Amino acid sequence: MPKELPDGMKIRGEPNILLVGDPGTAKSQMLQYVSRIAPRGLYTSGKGTTAAGLTAAVLRDSETGDFSLEAGALVLADRGIACIDEFDKMNPDDRVAIHEAMEQQTVSIAKAGIISTLNARTAILAAANPSLGRYNEYQTPTENINLPVTILSRFDLLFIITDKPEKEADKRMADHIIKLHKDRVVPVEAPIQVDLLRKFVSWSKITVFPKLSTEAGDKLEEFYLEMRATGEAENAPVPITPRQLEALVRLAEARARMALREEVSAADAEAVVRLMKESLRQVGLDRETGLIDIDRIVSKPKSLRDKLTVLLDVIKELEKEFEGDPVPIDRVLESAEERHLDKSFAQKAIEQLKREGSIYEPKPGYVKKA
Repeated sequence: MPKELPDGMKIRGEPNILLVGDPGTAKSQMLQYVSRIAPRGLYTSGKGTTAAGLTAAVLRDSETGDFSLEAGALVLADRGIACIDEFDKMNPDDRVAIHEAMEQQTVSIAKAGIISTLNARTAILAAANPSLGRYNEYQTPTENINLPVTILSRFDLLFIITDKPEKEADKRMADHIIKLHKDRVVPVEAPIQVDLLRKFVSWSKITVFPKLSTEAGDKLEEFYLEMRATGEAENAPVPITPRQLEALVRLAEARARMALREEVSAADAEAVVRLMKESLRQVGLDRETGLIDIDRIVSKPKSLRDKLTVLLDVIKELEKEFEGDPVPIDRVLESAEERHLDKSFAQKAIEQLKREGSIYEPKPGYVKKA
């Protein structure tokens, strides 16, 4: 349910979801199916998508010379769903154009004397491949996904789809694919036909306007406060932010609307809390501490930040000892081991800090704080 407050502030109602998965896990098929079901669904692939194609383009008529505004995919999918495949393959300059649409749900254009703001009230379902081909569970989402933090933080739910060999599941998948090619019919009948499902979605959006009940609100608030409380301890990571709470409200209202209910029930709240927990577990779990750390999605996990801080302190102290001269890397590694930092980690961390510009190497084998 989109909302407009008395002061003019708008809160989006459409959720954004990102699927990150190994090759061959049917992400593209899922997106294409969703675009067929949605009453206003569009499917596009990232590699062939430009900023103008996503938002809007200003075109000049060859005969009259007049400029006209042509709507892009996000504008055409207003009140519907935009399915963007190969999201990680988009040109970074083109991907920037999606920022405004994902949060403000508008597209602003100022070209060739045409200044306009178009509605892009669309849910975004995007799919991306891990940057190294397969998802590495021991790396952060930002290391696995070649996407900027500003984009990742705008997704309400982020799910990881991994391709792990499993005897029973592999047998079912193999049988399904063989039957598909052999009999040339779909072996599994859809529980609800696409045409009927599309009508159902359309009907629910124009007739059902659920409101958050006291019980549902209490359930969501209880989960949020419970998660926040785990971050109150000293040196504990932040497990959840207000953005996730807003996402929970959106998803709970969507679930109630799906059931044609005028009020969001406690069962709706519990269901979306399970969804959020699973999403946070997949992308926010710091395997070193066993705690959920939302910073894994938007930056570095707290456990890593703490270690990097220790390493920087070591370099700073050694610089005083060497009277401001560059510090030998071997000496840094020795001091790091004395501070209970693993030598191999310290070596990788030094390279990472050099890439980030926190330290630099004035001559081979020596480092200095920037």
